[in-house]
Amino acid sequence: MFDYHVHTSFSNDCKMPVEEIIKRGISLGIQEIAFTDHVELNVWRPGDLVMDDMFDADVYIKKMQEIQTKYKNQISIKIGVEMGLQLEEKDRINQLICQYPFDFVIGSSHTIDGHDLYYGKLFHEKSKEEAYERYFSEVIKIVEAMECYSVYGHLDLVRRYALKSYANVELEDVDKDMIQWILKTIIEKGKGIEVNTSGYRYGLGGTNPSEEILQLYKKLGGEVITVGSDAHRLEHIGFRIKETYELLKEIGFKYITVFDQREPKFIKLP
Repeated sequence: MFDYHVHTSFSNDCKMPVEEIIKRGISLGIQEIAFTDHVELNVWRPGDLVMDDMFDADVYIKKMQEIQTKYKNQISIKIGVEMGLQLEEKDRINQLICQYPFDFVIGSSHTIDGHDLYYGKLFHEKSKEEAYERYFSEVIKIVEAMECYSVYGHLDLVRRYALKSYANVELEDVDKDMIQWILKTIIEKGKGIEVNTSGYRYGLGGTNPSEEILQLYKKLGGEVITVGSDAHRLEHIGFRIKETYELLKEIGFKYITVFDQREPKFIKLP
């Protein structure tokens, strides 16, 4: 089992110490963990603060390298990052990614117009259709302009946060058309997508992206795909990853992807 989306106390929304995560992963029989702590640049926070929300990268890399060495005979550890992709910060993001020896980069769209989805501004005085159009149109621009990531994280993340605002958060045909364009662009650029299992925890009843999107990705010829729990608590490590492997096999995938120094490697699904 490979958990390719795990947060630590280096993320502002997580308190898990790195070594506790490692010990938990070993106890679960996880072969490889990718640590993917958050980086969001120039993002709004309550109190009308606009700030960079990120760890000290030098300290992060040093700590992760120490942990890699300490546990190298028990579990494989990859140094990753979950980078909030924003067009207005493209140059800074590219510089940061190139400056440090990350094995793996999840590119995620957590913010629109500098506002985190968590705080709901995207949905304020908008219909679901309007909010989704704004979200996915921004993702289209990002995948067309940026190539600094390994996989795009939880592609339909907007559904999770829409639960607070709408009774129905399912995708409409116009959303699926935009997602198809996004997936085609990702595939053409040799990038991949993440299957994030946290959708089960957040009330969506399935993965992010949904099974329907995963089927579309496979139909379009997508092959690069990682699976991660998006763990922020110890009990979430490895969450529903084995079940998600079965889902991927049912859809027709034969492999999952792991990364080393940002180079993909394909592992046969168990």
